[in-house]
Amino acid sequence: MSGFVLSCPECGTRYKTDPKSFGTRRRSVRCARCGATWDASAPMPVDTLASRPVPVPAPPEPPSGDDAPLDTAHEAEAVSPGPDAPLMRPTATVGADAMMRDRADREKLARRMRTIRIIWAAALVLVALAAIIAWFNRQAIVNRIPQMASVYRMVGVEVRAGGLDIEPPEARTVLVDGAPVIRVDSRVRNLTRSEQAVPLIELSLHDVDGQGLLQWFVETQPARIDGRGALEFRTEIVDPPDGAVSLRYRFSKDGGAPQG
Repeated sequence: MSGFVLSCPECGTRYKTDPKSFGTRRRSVRCARCGATWDASAPMPVDTLASRPVPVPAPPEPPSGDDAPLDTAHEAEAVSPGPDAPLMRPTATVGADAMMRDRADREKLARRMRTIRIIWAAALVLVALAAIIAWFNRQAIVNRIPQMASVYRMVGVEVRAGGLDIEPPEARTVLVDGAPVIRVDSRVRNLTRSEQAVPLIELSLHDVDGQGLLQWFVETQPARIDGRGALEFRTEIVDPPDGAVSLRYRFSKDGGAPQG
């Protein structure tokens, strides 16, 4: 069985076709590779390759021009019966779908990371704002919630309920007219920006077991203290009880455990 060879005048691609499907008339044909269209006439016959297997020699240098072998990739492309013959469509590149999926996954991961960074940044901003508010309103917070004083104390900020604080008193024993006297010096600080009334200050002496030996109250003069101000006071106990080793103090209206 024999066939015909058609060669594209534009790109040189060769096609093998059956003479029965081509006929004897001139036909308009189109190249499936470059799309060129031309009128073909009297194509040269070629013999069909033998079906028996033959040894394959080492591949020679690629020929060029008219000596190029038939493009086997287009052997199945029959000669178009007219100008409307369909073209062979190029197939998708191997791995293109995988590359597109990888790109989509990378974009999705990038969007997710941006969202996580935005959430963390917003959380840090909220924490910073809360810390600023807690710092500038610490006294009002402790006045409303006295238990918050211990939270502030954990971070090194001393805040007292009511806005007043007693500095640790300095107690010493002196002799006055030959009698022992315990003299206590301290001062009250106003931690707020507004004027405050100073309540009675409760002091007490205790023995080594913590048992109370003597309790008394001190009224400061004046009885009010300016915002962010301090007020010193002194008190004395003549002939203190034997065994007194510690001094405790607090504002009488606090109701909490004495300090010291």
